[in-house]
Amino acid sequence: MRLNNVFQARYGASTAAHLKYEETSSGPQNLTVWTGTYFIDDMKYGEGSATNKKAAKEAAAQKTLELLAEENVGPP
Repeated sequence: MRLNNVFQARYGASTAAHLKYEETSSGPQNLTVWTGTYFIDDMKYGEGSATNKKAAKEAAAQKTLELLAEENVGPP
C-alpha cells in the first residue's frame, strides 16, 4: 500500500504511533456499506466508503494521499 510506504519513509518504525485506521459499517447485512477513515496524529484525514472492507480501506488511503499531496507532505 502506497500510504504505508509514505509513512514508513517519513516516520520509520514509529509509523503506528502516527497513523491510525478505523472502519465502521452501516445498512442491512445484505447491503452493508463499509466506511474507512485514516487519522494522522489523531486528526481525521481520508475517508472512503464501499461495499467491502478492502475497497473502503483503499478509497480512504487514496483520499489521504490526495490530502497529503495538497499539503505537500507526500511524494510528488
